[in-house]
Amino acid sequence: MVRARRLIGTAIAASLLFGCSEPAEERTPHSDSLWSIERWKAEGTAAVLIDVSRDADYAEGHLPGAHQLWRTDIESTDYPYGGMAASREHVLELMDSLGVAPGQQIVLYDGVGGCDAARLWWLLKLFGHPKVALLDGGARAWTLGGDALSVEVPSPTPSSGFQFVGQPDASLLATVDDVRKAAGEGVVLLDTRTEDEHTGRRMKSGAVRAGRIPQSLHYNWGNAVDLNGSGCLKAVADLEWDLTAAGVQFDAPIITYCHTGVRSAHTTFVLRELLGFERVSNYDGSWTEWSHLEELPIVADQPVNPAL
Repeated sequence: MVRARRLIGTAIAASLLFGCSEPAEERTPHSDSLWSIERWKAEGTAAVLIDVSRDADYAEGHLPGAHQLWRTDIESTDYPYGGMAASREHVLELMDSLGVAPGQQIVLYDGVGGCDAARLWWLLKLFGHPKVALLDGGARAWTLGGDALSVEVPSPTPSSGFQFVGQPDASLLATVDDVRKAAGEGVVLLDTRTEDEHTGRRMKSGAVRAGRIPQSLHYNWGNAVDLNGSGCLKAVADLEWDLTAAGVQFDAPIITYCHTGVRSAHTTFVLRELLGFERVSNYDGSWTEWSHLEELPIVADQPVNPAL
């Protein structure tokens, strides 16, 4: 059954691909964006490894040599709501503090299937760092392979004068104005939160209204990951199957969103780097920003359940 599902998923995705406006040659997965544990062991000595996790989780154990950052390190405080991306200058200073050299390979991981790491991947690519990858499976795959975690904190190398040597990629970013216009321009809006958040049954802290952006499709970001096993991303055929089943039309531009642009950054990574679809952007403000702007419409199928 699993093999049949993969074959059918590939066939569906292929039929969509060859009938879409993007030429097949433009749909090229970016193999250097996802590193295996084996590749890290073989090639990681020249790279900077960053564990994107809370201080307490990092202190309990991390991959040897990994530096640590958390979401709050890459968020702006200039908005009346939280979760917005930090500025290019702030991220530049942050990389410089870790001793990252201009153009140096960066490998990111976390302990939750790459979700938190993907947010930093998205920011670095947005601002123009050309060599950044996720470590497939992260800490879970590392320990399942029999390797031990470390509690030693590495010292950053002397300041290397970090600069973004690549061109900024504005196509990765969707603003609230982009989302306002999306429906009229045939853009797919993809809500990557849980079903309870999508229907309005749950409202996470930081939002002021529950529900979803009108005309949004639903695809839980975690469907892309073996969260109960290795923590690694699923096979490409399975990713294509699940996204197709969610109603995603790959011949249209896609804007992903979640609560604060973290989970949706992961789905952006999946769509762009693994499946090769270039017209995918991440709505930075996501539901938190949208819910704060009272003039914007929402859809809610169920009342909020305070117990969730």
